[in-house]
Amino acid sequence: MRKKEIDSKADVGIKCLNFMRKFVVILIAVFLVLSLSACSTSLRSVRQYGEKNGMVVVPAGWFRMGLNSAEINERPEQDVYLDTYLIDKYEVSAAQFAGFLNDKGNPDDRYFSDDRHSTVIGVSYVNGNKVENSKNPSKYVPRRGLENYPANNVSWYGAYAYCRWKGKRLPSEAEWEKAARCDDGRTYPWGDSMPDDKKAMYNQKWRKKGFNVMVPVDALPEGKSCYGALNMAGNVWEWVNDWYRQNYCNFCYGKIEDDVNLAAKLLGVPKSTISYSKEKNAEIPPRENPGGPLLGTFKVMRGGSWYDSYGDLAIRTTYRYWFHPADRYPNFGFRCAKDAPGKKDRAKSGNSGAK
Repeated sequence: MRKKEIDSKADVGIKCLNFMRKFVVILIAVFLVLSLSACSTSLRSVRQYGEKNGMVVVPAGWFRMGLNSAEINERPEQDVYLDTYLIDKYEVSAAQFAGFLNDKGNPDDRYFSDDRHSTVIGVSYVNGNKVENSKNPSKYVPRRGLENYPANNVSWYGAYAYCRWKGKRLPSEAEWEKAARCDDGRTYPWGDSMPDDKKAMYNQKWRKKGFNVMVPVDALPEGKSCYGALNMAGNVWEWVNDWYRQNYCNFCYGKIEDDVNLAAKLLGVPKSTISYSKEKNAEIPPRENPGGPLLGTFKVMRGGSWYDSYGDLAIRTTYRYWFHPADRYPNFGFRCAKDAPGKKDRAKSGNSGAK
């Protein structure tokens, strides 16, 4: 009887041991699956295709632009094709923009406003001492300690002129959105997870933080887009080249005849005067490499900024807003784009409206 009890207990012990082994194996398997899943998510999050002179490469292909469930001017969703292009990895910094102003000036304050909120200031030298001078400066400099913060208080004209000065151009609205959204329809540049202070600078209060409502252009790497561009959500609004139209897909699905009729109505001209060219992006925007409307009153801005109090709404990759090209505020900045080598420079024949 004693031996049977011992054998029975031994059998139970062996069974328990086997169960524990199986349990440990299952735990290890689950851990490996979760690890591989996290790795896959990380790889999906950032798929850099290379960098060239501070610009990231966005490869040719289709992507989904717009969001049907969002505000009216983010609709409708549409498939857009873009050739390969490059876009600045970072927003233009105060130091970079000061260099442009020192070379080109700021005629009639057309490009930029120097005030107590600007990261770039005008200075003069009196008895060898540098003093602020916003009226008739002898030089422009970034504020001390803000050299790598985004240039702000910049008008669309200033952004356009700077990019041309650098041998680049402003991105089209479609280019900006693809660089931020990737080709998988993500809500934010980093993915679909909700924003936090490690990914985006938004909903900040100047009276509490001053210039620290912004961060340096190379900060918050966790918020970078799939192509490696930083701060495409928050920090400063970014000018793009396009004129604003509430529905940026007026010409998505109709026949050519319908497009001609609509363009004539919008422009207030006879149908016989409307031209259509996929290559030249005339009155009717093409479905490939769109450059926006031919004319307008306001220019589009993207990305949201430190100031916006709409929570995560304004920093979505599809969110759009508009301002007059002469407007400039402490939360207005930009970045530049460039055609891939061997491509025609679309900025030379695009619908910029710059004079």
